[in-house]
Amino acid sequence: LAQFAGAIDNLLAQHGEVITKACLGGLSGGAPQILLPSYSECLFSIMQHIISSTPGADEPNSVLCTWLRSALMANTQNITPEIGTSVIKILCDLAKEGTKSKQKAKMALMDYGKIAKGEASTDILLAYSMT
Repeated sequence: LAQFAGAIDNLLAQHGEVITKACLGGLSGGAPQILLPSYSECLFSIMQHIISSTPGADEPNSVLCTWLRSALMANTQNITPEIGTSVIKILCDLAKEGTKSKQKAKMALMDYGKIAKGEASTDILLAYSMT
């Protein structure tokens, strides 16, 4: 994939926010259950690519944070700004860890979807904050 990094960067610059909104929208109830793992995979891959393009940065990429915040607030009424901030921090921290945290990130995204749909309380996020 390294040889296509430039093309990937260009496409993400053009369509990244729309893809992020589509993934989080699908996870929050806008897609059939069978597609949820694919949305999680796609979003984690985007996050990991963006974060890995700025190695050593203490703060997550501001463009990524903007996309995530916009998508989280657009997709549900059950996600408050505080919850959205927690979800962004959890996801960015997991993406910084690389592929070893992929499964945990996918579980966090699935849990976000449950919160967004009102199927789980926000306490479910505590497990990700404690590790």
